[in-house]
This record gives sequence, C-alpha cells and structure tokens, in this order.
Amino acid sequence: MNEASLTDQSFDVVICGGGMAGLTLALQLRQTQPERSVAVIEPTTRPLPDGAHKVGESSVELGSIYLRRLGLRDYLRDQHIIKLALRFFPGGGHLPLEQRDELGPARQPLMVSYQMDRGKLENDLRDMIVEAGATLIEGANVTAIELTEGEAPHTVTITGEGGSARLTAGWVTDASGRRALIRKQTKSTVGDAHAASSGWFRVSGDLNINGMVEGPHDFHERPVAGERWRSTNHLMGEGYWVWIIPLVGGRTSIGIVAHEPTHDFDSVRSLEACMAFLEAHEPHFARYLRAYLDGGEQVLDFRCLKRYSYNVERWLSRDRWSVVGEAGAFIDPLYSPGADSIALSNSFTVAAIAAAFGDGDFETRVDELQGQVARMVQWGFGFFRETGPLYRHARAMTTKYFWDNFLYWNFMCQYFAQGIYHLTGDDLEAFMPVRDRFHTLNEWAQTLLRHWVRLDDHQPEGRFIAIPRFGSVLIESNLSLLNEMTVDDTYDYMALRLKQAEEILAELVLRVLAELGPERGAQLVEATGLRSWDLKISDRRLQAEGLEGKARRSKLGKMGRDLDDHLYPLRSHPEAATAVYLARGPLADEAA
Repeated sequence: MNEASLTDQSFDVVICGGGMAGLTLALQLRQTQPERSVAVIEPTTRPLPDGAHKVGESSVELGSIYLRRLGLRDYLRDQHIIKLALRFFPGGGHLPLEQRDELGPARQPLMVSYQMDRGKLENDLRDMIVEAGATLIEGANVTAIELTEGEAPHTVTITGEGGSARLTAGWVTDASGRRALIRKQTKSTVGDAHAASSGWFRVSGDLNINGMVEGPHDFHERPVAGERWRSTNHLMGEGYWVWIIPLVGGRTSIGIVAHEPTHDFDSVRSLEACMAFLEAHEPHFARYLRAYLDGGEQVLDFRCLKRYSYNVERWLSRDRWSVVGEAGAFIDPLYSPGADSIALSNSFTVAAIAAAFGDGDFETRVDELQGQVARMVQWGFGFFRETGPLYRHARAMTTKYFWDNFLYWNFMCQYFAQGIYHLTGDDLEAFMPVRDRFHTLNEWAQTLLRHWVRLDDHQPEGRFIAIPRFGSVLIESNLSLLNEMTVDDTYDYMALRLKQAEEILAELVLRVLAELGPERGAQLVEATGLRSWDLKISDRRLQAEGLEGKARRSKLGKMGRDLDDHLYPLRSHPEAATAVYLARGPLADEAA
C-alpha cells in the first residue's frame, strides 16, 4: 500500500526514515532490484512545506553524479538551483569583502551540482517512490527494531494514530538521520577528535553578498561576479566559517561553523549568540545582514548542533541490516558532503542487499563493502581535524582546496563513478594499495598545512584565485569525471593521478619551505616529521629555488609549473635556496 497503513505486513526491505537518504535508497532499489518489495516508514505526512529547515541543501560532484543516475537530472535542473560550486573568502571578517582573497571557479563547471530545497525535494521524492512501486507508510513512528541473527527476518514495530503494527523484513536499513535508531540501539557510536559546532538560520529573500561591496569596484568585474550568489559562499576566519546558500522560493540559508578550542558551542547555540558572533568576527557581513533585515526581510527559523561530528562502528552487518546517511556518520559540512554520504552508503547498501538475496558468499561481500565505506569515512575525517586555524590563512586555504579537490575528484569520485566498489576478491584488492597511498599522502598534506599556519601570519591580498582554472591538472581531473572507463582504465587513471599527487605534495612542501626560510622551515620539518616522509625530490628540482625566471621554470616539473601558474605568486624567503634542502629525507630520490 502506498499510504499510511497500520497492518502487519512483510517486506524484503524496510527503510526506517523517509528523508533524503531513505527516499533515494528506496528509489534506487526499485530501479535496480524491482523484484524487491520495499517499505519506507516516515513520521511526517504530505504535503511537506517547501523550504523545510534541514541540513544538506547543497551538493557537490559525487552526490550529484548519484542523483543524476537516479534519473533526477532534469528535475533538479528545472526545480532547483544550478550551483556555481564552492567559493571561499578566507582571512577573517575584519577586512571588507573586496579586500579578502576569493577562491572559486571562474566559470560554470561542466560537472554540475545543485542547491536544493530539501522540503520540495523530499516531497517530490515521496511521489516518485510511490510511482516506482515502493510502499510509503506516513504518519508512523518506528518504536522498536528487533534485529535477529543470520537469515531470520527482523521485526519493525510502528505506531501511528490508528494504532500499531509489526513489519517483518529480510533487510532493515536505518535512514532516521540523527535519531540513529540502530546506531544507538547497538551502542555503536564512535566519537572523533574533530570538535566543532554549528548554528544556522534562514532569512526570507535572496541575500546576495555582492551587495556588501558598494559602488564600482573590480570585485564586480571578476569572472562570474554576477552569478556569485549561486555558489555556496564561505566567509572564513580563525577557527570558524560562515555559509551563505541560496534556496529555491526566495530564501537564503546562513550558518556558522565554530571549531574548538577557538570557539565553543555557546557562541552559536542561539540566534542571538550567532548574531553576536557575526558582529564580533564578520562585522562587515553583520552590518549588511542587519540592514537587509531592517529593510523588511525576516529570520524564518533557527537550529543548532553541538559537536556535530561522529562516526559509527558498522555500516553494514552480516545480519542483514545497514545504516545510511547521518544515521551512520557525519564528518563536517565545509565541502557540502551530505549527498556524497548518502550516495556512498546507499549504493553500498544496495550492493549488499543484492548479495543477501542472491547467490554467492554474502558474508564476504558484506565485509568487503563494510571495509570500503569505513575506510572512506575515516579518510574524510582526516580532511578536517584541527583545520580551524587554516581559515584565517588565505594561502594555506588555497593550497588545501587545491589538494583536497585533487584527491576527491581523482580517487573518491572516480571510485564511485566507475563502480569500483562493485568489484570483489582480487579485483577489488588490486585497488587497495592505491587507496592506501592516497590516504597516506593526504595525512602528510594535512599535517603540512596545519603546521604551516602556526609558523606564518599571512594576511589576505584581495586577489581572485580561480580554482579550478582551465589549463591546470585540477581542471583535467574535474573534466575526467565526465568519462566512463573500464576497470583497467580506471586503475591506470588512478595510478597516473597518484604519481601526480606524489609530485604535487613534494612541490607543496618546497613552496612552504621557500616561503618560511631556513629557521622557520627547520621548525616545520621537526614538527611534521617531514624527514620520515618518502617524498622523491631530485637535486635538479631543489636547485631551481636558487634561480629566477626561465632558468627556474626549466628545472620545475609539470606539477611545479602548474602550481606556480594556478595557485598564488610564490613569496620566496631570501634564503629559500637553503630552506628547500630541509626537505631532503633518507628516502629522497637522488636522480638528477
């Protein structure tokens, strides 16, 4: 039945929660395994109001690939907002917006992503899953989940106005968001050292940050300046960032993310606290927002989360249950990862369900899938731990964004887009050394960035830095997401990009040392353990920092020239040629 029905029933799959994660999972199952009976249990009833106040209005590449594969491309294009990627203004709000560095695309990316109205999206997805043949039971709460072992069916008890019912299921998925029914029942929540909190609210109308810069100014002449409002805009400073996201229907989402120990939860726990935070740390935006509200627009609502980051021990169980989306883990909202998390956990769940109801070694398959998703989440946490100080440092934030995108597009997105998670046995194992090396390089890169900002007090310069920029390895990586590849081609592609990642990290180390000079560079080497990293840096490359102009460029590799051209002008310390030799470690490449 495709409406609330409090009668005992049996299904192949019961999904507890009808938000974005549960609804897209139901749609994916009906599209890929139409022989499976699927029920979605959701407390709220239609019609949902447009503009529902939920986290996750914004998508990026991986999640957008997933949504399009569900057949939502035309729907998202017509009913929501085409996103102009991510855009960052690091350095702190003491400066007017036009005096801060701006990082973001100079044109609309070919890999499209979306700014989504979650209320409208979920209302429409409910209609879609019913049309696809799923059972949607609205107005009912899941009051108990009796998980069994092995192949015995689970029992889900639901309660609504008409009483209660017991549903039996061969597979149960928890898509209940932060209610986390199974994670809490199994006591499998895992904490994380990444400590940050958030407060956010929405205002009526289309708040455009271009209005913060008055009169003629080259800020308004920068590439895509007139479309800047379609980006997820980030105002960043020491230990915090502020998001500004446009929503369909004339609303704007505004949020503050506050990292400990610089800022605590009290600074964002109420609307009044958030306004005071903006006054103190983003005074130019606070004045603009206050004038905007004084002009007749309204604050519509407010929510907050204390220490929002957490993980889960198990996403997929041999006992035929799973958790998806925020019912499992939540890392950090900086790069709009909500739809990514849903895409990965849903797709891994669909693969596990296919194995559960099919032939073959189901337990081995579940273990493979669990290991993959757990490793990806662990990797994700590494991008954000102790990153609060970076947000005041425009050069470090530029470097981080370049590096993070390179790894995200070339490994995680391609891993999903090319369906590598479908592989089993030796075919899957062949990719694990590549994955693990990417992970190691990322740990080193994030360590480098964290210690760099502790030794350098960089101030913004009012520059526009196009990321990604055409003609760079980064734009090549982004455009490659449009390609379909065989498994062998995907492996060769990742191996190539891994080699480039090695070269990029070596170049980043040399750039940082060249800027810091010998004294602070030695402190960096000691603090990071740099000499133990097996970076391959030739004498020829080290000698380049003692030269200038064409002589220097002739000794740079492709990645060195790319970073020189597409990041920011290198500010070489007078003793840069001495400082870069600090990067030499016992495993360095001696080749000329």
